[in-house]
Parts: sequence; C-alpha cells; structure tokens
Amino acid sequence: MYPSSSQTIILYTPLTLANGAQLTEIALREPTVRDRILREKDRGSEGEKDARMLALLCNMNEEDIYALTAADYLQLEEAFNVFMLPPSKRPKQRSSTDSAS
Repeated sequence: MYPSSSQTIILYTPLTLANGAQLTEIALREPTVRDRILREKDRGSEGEKDARMLALLCNMNEEDIYALTAADYLQLEEAFNVFMLPPSKRPKQRSSTDSAS
C-alpha cells in the first residue's frame, strides 16, 4: 500500500501527452523505501535514474517526464526533497487561494 501523502504540482507550462491530452498539474506521491531501492538498482546516469523515479512517483511514463520544461521538472524535484524531511519539518502546503508573500 502506498503512502497517503501526495502533493499536486501546478505546471507552469501545460504538457501535451502522446495521446494528445493536456496536463496542467501532476500529483507526486510520497516515495517508499522500495522506490528508493528501485532507483539505486536502475541503469543510466544519476539524472536518468532521478527522472525515472519521479515518473514512477507521478504515475507517468519516462518520455512524458522528459518532455517537461526544466522549471516544471525542478518543481517535482523540490517536492520530492520535501518528502525526504520528517513530516513535522515539512512546510505547510499553501492553498491556491493563499496570497504570495
């Protein structure tokens, strides 16, 4: 069973999938130990391993992750890094109605 914690990432640039559908947001689930071990056993460069793991955590395929803009990919990486913190140390998620500070 997967962790219940996830974060929705609003894309800066909508992503057009291979089937023609447009994605404007991506849900990233909290990684498990199994996800981390699979990444360690994966092939390729560190960047390729990271991209494949993020694709798994977002329930996306590798090619769609590769099609993201660099800014949107960075949002996924930052959300992943927050999941590496103990829950009590994670920043509170802001709702879309919060004003920018």
